[in-house]
Amino acid sequence: MSTKHIFNSADGLVLKALRGAVALNPALRLHAPSKIVYLAPGSHSPRDAVPIVAVISGGGAGHEPAHAGYTGRGMLAASVSGDIFASPSAKQILQTIQLASYGTNAVQDGVHHAHRDVLVIINNYTGDRLNFGLAIEKTLASSPHVRIESVVVADDVSLLHAASSGSNPSQSRKTLVGARGLAGNILVCKILGAFAERGENLARVKALGDAVVHNLASIGIGLEHCHVPGRDSAVSHATRMAEDECEIGLGLHNEPGVMRKRMKGPEKVVEEMLRLIMSSRDGTGHEGFIQLAAQEEDKSNGTDDVVLFTNNLGGMSQLEMGAILDEVLSQLGTTGLYPVRIYLSAYMTSLNAPGFSISLLNLSGVSRTLESRSDWNSTTPVSIPGLLDDPTEALAWVGVRCHWPMKGQVRKPHEEEPSSSRSNTVAGVEEESLISRGDVPDASWVAMKRAIRAACEAVIRVEKDLTYFDTVLGDGDCGMTFSAGARAILTFLDDTNVESITWNVADLVRRFGDILEDSMGGTSGALFAIFFTAFSSALRDLNDPPASTKDWGVAVRKGLDALSKHTPAKPGDRTLVDALAPFCAALTDGKTLEQAVDAARVGADSTKTMHPVLGRAAYVTLTENVGELPPDPGAWGVVAIVDGLRRGMMSEDVSF
Repeated sequence: MSTKHIFNSADGLVLKALRGAVALNPALRLHAPSKIVYLAPGSHSPRDAVPIVAVISGGGAGHEPAHAGYTGRGMLAASVSGDIFASPSAKQILQTIQLASYGTNAVQDGVHHAHRDVLVIINNYTGDRLNFGLAIEKTLASSPHVRIESVVVADDVSLLHAASSGSNPSQSRKTLVGARGLAGNILVCKILGAFAERGENLARVKALGDAVVHNLASIGIGLEHCHVPGRDSAVSHATRMAEDECEIGLGLHNEPGVMRKRMKGPEKVVEEMLRLIMSSRDGTGHEGFIQLAAQEEDKSNGTDDVVLFTNNLGGMSQLEMGAILDEVLSQLGTTGLYPVRIYLSAYMTSLNAPGFSISLLNLSGVSRTLESRSDWNSTTPVSIPGLLDDPTEALAWVGVRCHWPMKGQVRKPHEEEPSSSRSNTVAGVEEESLISRGDVPDASWVAMKRAIRAACEAVIRVEKDLTYFDTVLGDGDCGMTFSAGARAILTFLDDTNVESITWNVADLVRRFGDILEDSMGGTSGALFAIFFTAFSSALRDLNDPPASTKDWGVAVRKGLDALSKHTPAKPGDRTLVDALAPFCAALTDGKTLEQAVDAARVGADSTKTMHPVLGRAAYVTLTENVGELPPDPGAWGVVAIVDGLRRGMMSEDVSF
């Protein structure tokens, strides 16, 4: 958990954040004394009908972009913020209701002006329920002509499971507070905000809201608790999690979850979360939140339609969140469940908490709930996917609005994957031509393979050194990158199909370039791929296999020349070229392999006194008297390769 902040005090922080949110949307206004963000009067164009229902919500700060980021046409007419993790007061909420209903001119000369009905979305926390409830009652008492309703979001299923599993009577009393409201709140805001924007009346907006929240289930997980700016950074041993531990059911306000577990991989984490959601009760109280068809091909006759809503609690990388979404979709797919809408973002955060939540909205369940109501006009169907797709000016809503499958169609992720059998070879060149029978006799092939293996093993041995060198002045990935390339080459050598082929040297070198391009990736992969591709072309131009060190030197020199066309790196720039260039020069001059390796080592050692001018290390500011640095990791990796190759060749009769 990071305890470092730009703002080390919470004083004034919430108001500054609200000003920032309003600055992003010209249609918004801020009522600073009450921390209210609302739609400015006249934000609807004259040709647009102003909705007769204003949808509002809010809660404590620390959950940004909720709820200021969801204020705008098509979502919330107004939102209110408390202090960090604290409910707004009833007076703040009362002012919010007035601004949403009347605008800025609620009463003039004792006359009530035109007003709108108000639908309040409340997250199920004690403070929110009490303060929003008090504000509603005050509104009804002071403005009886204003109609107002509320929808309470209680989508967290973790506490329900914890309560139902307890045998102690004191545990069952915990259910009196009900399930907490989690990120599903934002789905409710979008659906009801869009429904109100269409001109629906308060009764229908309320009915739809109740049906949605009764068919919405969420669960969160945290890797650590968040840190509130300005608070003591000391965390007691009781609340600190172990490195391999996670907390299921972690609340939005740092409140503990229902259980801590050792993580056994992302698959198990997602599996447990989905199990708790799928086994929770549906909106009618029946076991089984989602109905699944007996057979996947029978989906149209049994499986419910769902929306998947995946929420970053604030401290997860987008890289991991994308992978989490893929895992969730994969596991849902094994049950024959394919969401009709998929959402992923930091919708409702808990400051910088490293964690996420999963929400499933059962669309079929919503339809069943509405149809069971005698006061619902079923002749006017409501498409919740359509409401989710409706446009909104709320700046924080993230979701693709088009290209989703039509109703009744299923979008299976594996069907979208391109064929893995597509060739990676150059157009017009058949794969077989790169694996031709050539000029390496069986005995020489065995010896050469042993030398290549020795080079790869040498790289793997220095992985930690390369990582350390790169951590000092780079991003710390050099060791892993070089090791990945070496291991990929070893895997290739161990392939039984490789054993059955007599290789042409040029083709073999080119294949190494392809392997390193795929396995190393990034800058290093591209550098080695360019070098080996040009090196291979030079070998192919020779009439016969290289007979001398100098012949090899001519070929490797062409590889180095090719690099110089695509990178400005030259000796003295603290890159792998500082080792590769003297190695190639020594071979070109007819020196022995051992002498060429020594030249590469001298070149790599010389980088200790060089300041980087290329790559990520170039962005690191160094003082004038920094002294001797570690060698450039790329140059040191080249030394490991050529020295390992030399050692492997010394034990076998392999000409070079």
